Amino acid sequence: MSTSTQDHQGIAFYVAHEQQNLRLLELPPILLELLTSQHPSKLSLKSNVSTEETSGHAVLCSDNQTFQLRQVHSSNSVFLLQPSCIASDADQASASHGITTVAKCEATLEAIPQSIQCTHQLKAAIPVLSNLEVDTIPPSTLPRGKLAIFDDCPFSVREFEQAWKDICALEVDGQAFRPSSEVLWKVWRSIVSGCILKGFSLDQDIDVSSLARTIEEDDVPPFVMRPVVERLRVNNGVALHGYLRMSPVESVQWAGTVLLEARTEDGNAMSVAAFFHDWKDGLPESWRRYATLETIKGKFMQPSEDTIMLNGSGLSAGKGSYSTTTAKSNGPQARRWHEKFKSSRR
Repeated sequence: MSTSTQDHQGIAFYVAHEQQNLRLLELPPILLELLTSQHPSKLSLKSNVSTEETSGHAVLCSDNQTFQLRQVHSSNSVFLLQPSCIASDADQASASHGITTVAKCEATLEAIPQSIQCTHQLKAAIPVLSNLEVDTIPPSTLPRGKLAIFDDCPFSVREFEQAWKDICALEVDGQAFRPSSEVLWKVWRSIVSGCILKGFSLDQDIDVSSLARTIEEDDVPPFVMRPVVERLRVNNGVALHGYLRMSPVESVQWAGTVLLEARTEDGNAMSVAAFFHDWKDGLPESWRRYATLETIKGKFMQPSEDTIMLNGSGLSAGKGSYSTTTAKSNGPQARRWHEKFKSSRR
């Protein structure tokens, strides 16, 4: 026993001449469970675009969640090891078995689940479609479609798709747009008027194809109507194909918020009486009882007892706003939206 202990030489330890540049990633339980599941999610590293005010930062995205990456330094170094076998050229039989350090990690990356305001970031990244009266979209030297914008947004696929739906974004000829609040209010009014004209009830099954043809006569093209009905529908029907229905309370809340943003995005409050008049006037008669301040609680503020404005007014304003009002032409080339983008109908 004593002799065996004295003869034991221990484990040979070597240090590789060229160390690998590696970082350890500490996984939170939710991400570890996701990666070890039967159908693991694909992970991607993304970063937001740095600006003069903010610096870019990296995030780790699964299919449905975003994790902020934070580098944490430690006073204790961590070595990554691999088994090794070292033998001299003269005596291959006396090969020495041991371990070799191939990397030294002095910092660890932590993946922290984060809750981000995807809607606000996506709004800032997409040009505004502020008018439907003429067909001329200002030419863009670098058109950016939905996929290109997603690549630059630091959040997961599910979070992006939800934010895209929430702001009623759309894509035309490879260029992404988001309708302004004024355009959304016009589309909503056309939907309500079209349903009344066709005898449809918004909280019952609606023939969307028939409705789309009706409101197109009001110069609202189907590709602009589609994201609005997708935003408000409560069943799983395909927009512009088949039937759908809308939730009264959610639709009334959305319409009131859109109207308030359209009227107060310049930073000036409007009278409460005028707001309720316009809001109720844009609703089906049976839904007007839902038009209360309680319905839009948390989405407005009142500078005075008689005035009201959107809480965080001006969210639709920003860089890249496309207005077609300055592009009007009296010549024969001026056409309506539904003529220019006839191929975009669905």
